[in-house]
Formats: sequence, C-alpha cells, structure tokens
Amino acid sequence: MPSDASLGTLHEAIQLAFGWSDDHLHVFADEFGRRYGTFGSDSADEDAAALGDVFTEDGARLRYTYDFGDDWEHRITLERTLPRPPGMQRAVRCTGGRRADVPGEDIGGVWGLAEVLDLLGDPDGAEHELHGELITGLSERGYNPSAFDQDEITRRLARLVPDTVSGTGKPSRRGLAGSTLGRRPAAEEVTGCACGRCGTGDLFEFDFEDLDEDAPPLRPVTLAPREELVEAALEVPLFDAARRLSSWCAEGRQITAGKVLRPAAARAVTEELELWKLADSGSMWADEQSRAAALKSLRSAADVPVLDEPWRLALDGGLITLSGNRAWGGDADDFAGEDLLEFWSGTLSRLLEEITETGVLNGLPGTLDAVIGGNLADGGLDELTAEITDGLVGLLYDVPDGDWLDMDDVLGRARADYRGGGEFALVEALFTTSFRELGEGLARWGAVEYAPGDREGATPVELLRAVMNAMGGREPKALEDLPGGPGPDGGRAARMRLTPLGRYGVRAHLMEYGVPAPLLGEYAEADADTLLTGILSYPPDAMRQEVDGWLERRSAADAAVSLLDACAGEGPEAAAKRSIAQLVLADFDDPRALKVLHKAAAATTEGCRQVAAATLGTHPRAGERMEPPVDRDRVESSALWLMIDGLSVFAGVVDSEELAQVLRENRLMTAEALEQRVDDLWRVVHPATARVLAELGEGLRGVDKRLAKRMRVAANKARSRS
Repeated sequence: MPSDASLGTLHEAIQLAFGWSDDHLHVFADEFGRRYGTFGSDSADEDAAALGDVFTEDGARLRYTYDFGDDWEHRITLERTLPRPPGMQRAVRCTGGRRADVPGEDIGGVWGLAEVLDLLGDPDGAEHELHGELITGLSERGYNPSAFDQDEITRRLARLVPDTVSGTGKPSRRGLAGSTLGRRPAAEEVTGCACGRCGTGDLFEFDFEDLDEDAPPLRPVTLAPREELVEAALEVPLFDAARRLSSWCAEGRQITAGKVLRPAAARAVTEELELWKLADSGSMWADEQSRAAALKSLRSAADVPVLDEPWRLALDGGLITLSGNRAWGGDADDFAGEDLLEFWSGTLSRLLEEITETGVLNGLPGTLDAVIGGNLADGGLDELTAEITDGLVGLLYDVPDGDWLDMDDVLGRARADYRGGGEFALVEALFTTSFRELGEGLARWGAVEYAPGDREGATPVELLRAVMNAMGGREPKALEDLPGGPGPDGGRAARMRLTPLGRYGVRAHLMEYGVPAPLLGEYAEADADTLLTGILSYPPDAMRQEVDGWLERRSAADAAVSLLDACAGEGPEAAAKRSIAQLVLADFDDPRALKVLHKAAAATTEGCRQVAAATLGTHPRAGERMEPPVDRDRVESSALWLMIDGLSVFAGVVDSEELAQVLRENRLMTAEALEQRVDDLWRVVHPATARVLAELGEGLRGVDKRLAKRMRVAANKARSRS
C-alpha cells in the first residue's frame, strides 16, 4: 500500500481481502494503545491518519478488531518499506498469503470458525443446528480452507482506490502495557451498528482496562548480563531436570507407542534423578511411601507428573529426540548458553500467551462456570481472568527491580477505580485468585519470587457466592467478608516480584507481541533525533539517565549540533522534542557548545533558532566572549514562540483537570506565566498560535474563567492578524 494512504484505506483492504461485509464496527489500536476508527471520542479519525505516520519503522505493529460481538482480531505488521518506482500506479496489491478467507460472519468468532472447519469434514455437518446452512453452501462451492487464491484477492483489491492524506489525525493515549487493546463500545457508540450484536447493556459490564487506562507506557529497564541470565535458567528446577533427563537418555531408552518411557524406565529415572523433588510438599510424589506405591502400580509414564513435565520440556527443546522405539539424549552440558536462554524465554512466552488468553483457573465446578458464562458480558470466567492476568503482567513488569507487587496495592487500585456495587465482590475474588495462580505459575519457571502471604485467594465456592451476590445486587457486609480480603485480624497479602531472569523473559514476550519495552542505554549510539523521539514517553528519571549516557559518548559541541538539528519540524512530536532538547542544552557549559548555540540563534531554521536563542537567554555565561552579544529581543520572542510551541502539545487533547495539572507541573507554563504573557502571545508568529489560544480558552474554563476569556480574546486577535 502507498505510505500516504489512510488507515481507512487499510480498513477497506482488510474487508476485501478477508471477505468481510463491513456490517459491523471496527477499531485500530497501535503499539502504544492509541486508537483509530470512525466512532468514539477516544479514537482518532482513521481517514486522517496516514500509514507512514502510524507505521514509523519496519516491524511496527497494529491491531485491527472487527465486530465487537465476534471480536475478529487481525495483527498487522509492517514488514518492509520500499521506494515507489517512478510512474508506478497507486494501488493496493497482494504479495502472498496462506489459507482461504473466513467463510462467513456472525459465526461466533475464532471459536465458531474452528467449529465450522471441523464440521466441513463431518458427513453430518449439513445437519448441524446452527451452522448447517453455511456448511451446505461451503460444500457446494468446494470451499477449501487450505487453499489461498492470490489472483482472487488481487481482483478484489483492484476495486480499491487508495486515498491520500497528510496525516493530521490526533490519536489518544490509552491502555496498560501488557493489557489487551480492544474495548467494548458504549451504548451511545453503537446506535448505528447494523449487527445488533455488540453487547451493550448486559447484566455485568466489566471493563478491567479502565482500571489502568491512564497508566504510563512501560518504563525503561536494564537487564542482567546474559551470562548471569543463562546461569539462572540452568538453576530453574524444571529445566535442570530436563537437562539431566537428556543425559540419562544418552545411550537410548525404550519408549512406548505413546512416545513416553516404558513403565520400568519411568520408575527408575524418577528415583535415580530424584524427580520427585519437583512435586509440592503435600503431593503424594513427595512422600516416600506413597511414591513407592504409585510407582509399583504404574502403567504409563504419562501418569507421573514429576516425570511428564521435564519429559515434554526436553522433547520440545530438542534435548531428547525420538527415533524408532527409543529416546536419545545427550550430555547435560550440550544444551546451555544462549540456546538454553532462548529456549527458556520461548517456554515462558508460551505460558504467558496461554494464561493471558484463557485465564489461570482450571477445574472449577460446572455450575460456577455456567453461571458466569451465562451472565457476564465478556463471555465467562476464563475471559475475565485472562484480562485481569494480562493487566497483572503489565503491572508486574512496571515494578522497579527488587520491589514487590503487593496484592493489597492491586486491590486498592481496583477499589479506587471501580464504581462498586454488589458485583464488586466478584471483582475482588477474581483479582485475588488470579494473582495467586499467576504468582505460583511464574515461580515454577524461575520468573518471579512469590510470597503467598497469610491469606488465600477465593475458592470456587466463594467465587460462586460472589457471582450470586453480584446477580442480586447485594453488597458484602464487611470488607473482611470479601474473598481474599484481609480478614478480621488483618494479615499480610500475597506478593511477587520479577527475578532478573523473569524480567528478561517478560520483556521478550511483550516485544514479541509488539509492545514497546525500552532498555536504558539503547539510544547511546543513536543520533539526537532518534534519542529525543525514543524518550518522549520516558519518566523524568529514566529520561535523564538515558540522556546522560548519550552525552558521555560525544563531545559537548557535537551533542549541541545534533540536538539543534533535531529541533526542526512541525507538529506536536517536534514540539515535544524541542522541549526536551532545550532542557538538555540548558546544562551545557562548554565554550564550544555555547558558540554552536550562538551561531544557531542567528540562523533561519524555525525551531532550531528559537531553542538556541531562548537557551542562551537564560545561560549565565552566554554573554562571555560572544560577538556579537546575544540579542535580548530575539531571546524574548523566542521564549514566547517556545511557549506557544510547548502548549501546542497539550492544547486540544486534555480536559480542564488535565490542563490544570500540566500548568502546575510546568514552571514555564503556569497560569501566572500565561496571565503575564497573554497580551503578547497572540503576536507570536507560529503556525499553531490561533489554535492553541482558542483551545486553551476552552480548556481553562474550569480552571480560571477570567484567564480563559482573555485567551479567547487573544485567539480572535491572532486570527485577525493572520
């Protein structure tokens, strides 16, 4: 696709390629949680967002969700950006693919699709109560789910004429790192939806993302040296057992038709390698007498969990290979170093993928799952706990090294953000139980240290009680009555924290799914423009640390030149980069760097000139040995220009409360500073002057009515001047 085509064109291309009918709502969400679509106040206009502005580099990802009832999710990855050959027609082209398009809409999402594909091979599929008619139609036209028809896709896309946009869309920042990006639309957003299946107004509408929708992007982290990570992976009991099991099979061990060790070999290896130590202390396998009895009556190695787990792990990792009727392994040291680390990381990623898609609870009473599945808007207990667990992974990653994620802190956040009601008992129960299961699961892989605390999470019976209370709208009598609550005599809650190995693995998982997970120091060798763009979302301490590391690798003069070059450009991102560059340059005291600033202040490049002049105007040594001296009028006009420039980042995208916070936190843009400069600001020759003043005039209505009125008057003056 052309890079200056819009996301709206991409939406149309997806609809054509997949055979969708465009009868349902859809939304795009990028790696930062920013949303694009055609509905909702928190979504940017997809028809005003250019692909080249959204996909900023090769490998960038976007998620497209279609039909909020079936939730068809499409992951879009920019594989490569190429120059357009001269004279080449603007068009959307199919370059390849696999498998056929989806055979129909409103079939229950991916689970319904799986059922349809199973029925295609069933002689009685046409008699199916729900999908019989569809199966008949697919069979009549010879539908083959494995056949990809590139020519047909090309013919469909030929009907599409790409638009051309300048990329003026303003995305909003939403979402918790690590949490899902989809969101069920509000009732007022779906009044025009043709599907009638978008599911608003259900008995329970849990939106766990809203608990943390204002959470910042992932903070930058540091990783332990790789040799330490490898050593930590070697010490994970399951991995150590898999390696020793491989060594035990070095000479070849007989296996059954089910590809597991024969019972005699299973008995021997369980005792020889002391695999029973992998069992929990209360397990029958940890008790010598119970273990001996179980092994004596053993009929299949698959019935020994302390053997089955490391056996499957060894097979998946290639530590053991099966040939004929034997299993062959190697020396335990044959599989170490980088290979082991990547194997461990991949194993953890698969675990995280599973629990953040299907939840962490298994083996619950059928009555419980039926009650929840039949009454909760999001489809059942698994989906609810999956969404909670997804958010917990993000919270866990955001905790600084060595600090704990405490269950009470998580519940406190939930209590503060959730609106309450009888159903809150269920929220409490799901959070505490998911926290416990996640902590225990990750601890088995060496990814976290988990401390269970003095209180257990909710039992299945307590969960069922919470569901019934929620259905009846009944509040719990007291906080200690909540499942997993503190209890009448208090008690310490469960807590967990990432190990260095766990941070490495969780980061690799997040990166695999397109979530930006920056490392401190990764911009040390980058140019200033890349540095400033990369650290825009960093918290102040991480931003300072990254900049200091960057400055250590170049002279002050070279750094000043590079930073000033990065100050050119228009738009909110360029303005944000100028704000950071000015803060960095203000600390420069090197005479050669000051000469660079002096020269740039007299140049004509917008943005660079103002940053240089304003910086010199506040520098105590700027006038020393400088010829000609710093022009005070230029300094003053540059300071006003940068004030408008800085405000352009916030104006129009914040409400009164957020704007008040911005004015409190930025000493150069306080309400008092605006009050003093409002009569001068309208004269500033900046492309955003009139817009900024007008939008500030609206945003300040709830902060300072008098100042808001003066801003609106100034905006009218700016429009009249232009």
